[in-house]
Order: sequence, then C-alpha cells, then structure tokens
Amino acid sequence: MLDRQRLYRAGIWALTAPLPKQRRAALRRSLRAGLDSRLVLGADYVLLSRAKSGRTWLRAMLSRLYQRRHGLPPQQLLEYDNFHRQQRAIPTVAMTHGHELDKLARDPRHGPTLRAKPTVFLARDPRDVAVSEYFQATRRASGYKREMYAVEGEMSLFDFVMQARPGLPAICDYLNLWQRELEGWDAVHRLNYEALRAEPEAEMSRLCRFLGADFGAEEIAEAVAFASFEALKAKEKDDFFNNSRLRARNSEDPDSFKVRRGKVGGYRDYFDAEQIAKIDAFVAERLDPGLGYS
Repeated sequence: MLDRQRLYRAGIWALTAPLPKQRRAALRRSLRAGLDSRLVLGADYVLLSRAKSGRTWLRAMLSRLYQRRHGLPPQQLLEYDNFHRQQRAIPTVAMTHGHELDKLARDPRHGPTLRAKPTVFLARDPRDVAVSEYFQATRRASGYKREMYAVEGEMSLFDFVMQARPGLPAICDYLNLWQRELEGWDAVHRLNYEALRAEPEAEMSRLCRFLGADFGAEEIAEAVAFASFEALKAKEKDDFFNNSRLRARNSEDPDSFKVRRGKVGGYRDYFDAEQIAKIDAFVAERLDPGLGYS
C-alpha cells in the first residue's frame, strides 16, 4: 500500500512539474507502468484491454455479481482489492491497459509469475476504439490527458483516427502485440467486445467459468440487466456510482458520457464512403487477421 501511495504522489508531481510536455508524458507513462506492474503481480487475476474497449461495462457487470452474492453496496465498483478487503472470498482483480507488461513478462525475476497469472484479454474492433478515443479526448479528457491523446486544435475525427498515436496505427499495434504475447501465457481467456454485446449472458457465463466463479444463470442475467447500456447511462447521469469513471462531463452532451453508444461497427456513422474505405484498408493491412477484425 505504501508503494501505491508513493507512486500516486509522484504521479501528482509529474502532472504539475515544470517540465517539457514530452518529458512530462514520458514520466507519467513510467510511473503508471511501475504502478501497474506492482498491482498485476499482486492480483489473483488480470483483466487486460486497450482503453475504450468496454472494460468499464464489464467491470460493472462483475461488480454487480460480487455485490449481490456478498451483500455489498450497489454503488461500489470493483477496484483492485476494495471488494477483497470487505469480503475475503472475492478475488483481487488488476484491471490494466498493459503498460509495459510485455517487458515485465520477459523479466527473469517476475516473468514466470506474470505469465502464470489467469488473464482475461478484452479486445474490440480498433475502428470503433479509435472513434471512441476521439470523443474521450475531445469531450471528457482533462488538459494533461489531451496532451497524451495528441489533440491539436480543431483536429477532425478522420485525422485523429488516422494519426500515428493514439490513432489506428497505435491501436492495431497494441492488439497485435498482445495477440502474439499471450500465446505463451498459461491461462488466458480471450473475450471480444462484439461477442459480449451480442450474447452478454452466455459470454459472462464463460468468463465466470474461467475465473472459477460459480455464479448461476439468474445472477448473471440480473447483472447484465443492472449494467445494460441504457441502465448505465442513466446511472452515469445521476452519478449513481460517485466515481469519475462513470460520471458524465456534461449531462446535456451525450458524447461526453463514459457510456456513449457502444454500437458495434458504429464508426461507419461518422465517415463518408471514401474515408471508410481508407480506414478499412488500413486495418486489413495492419491488423493481425487472427483477431477477426480485418
């Protein structure tokens, strides 16, 4: 716990230190990678995903399952060891974007522990991720995160999606990296956002079996209903969770919500035919076809 507190204090300093923008960003990434490594190595299992891939939705469903089973307040969200500290039967869960975990996996001291950790890899179509990241950057992100997202002035959505970082090239490279990296790990459950949207109860059942959790069909159905997109959007508007992850920046602007649309293939709604063709061609060329999105 002391390590986490020290890293958080250092992170606050990194946000305010009078350093060049690129140096500040590199320092933040380094601090976050260090914190991620400590949390992941201490967790019972790991949930790995790129940002804007549906992890908050999945977190809400998992939280609801544990809440009902163990009588925890419905306003709480699963956050590493917060449920475990209230009820020891609940596992400690590290939810991470994988900052430098691939390097940690090759560390002779920690690699074997990490590769043996039960890991859920949540993937989403990179085209939908890129569009969602644009609205995160332009409607929700604070100033320093806008630096991270590299939003320059009035950048168009198409330009944002096609830029090297954090656009489609970076998102495809991230998915390719973990598609390869996880092949050598001991216990991996691959979960696609699109499958979860199509059959949430069936996919949650498979996930629970992987995690060794004995939740029944009724419990899973209730958790899916509790965390449906319509229900989560209403909860976000009312600040039900009292949590910055699920709090609208502007209740009058639907694009400022964390739970925005969640539409599979929704990226097509924002571009003309020529732009869609360029986006699709880029993904077909860049993305590992084993991921199923090309």
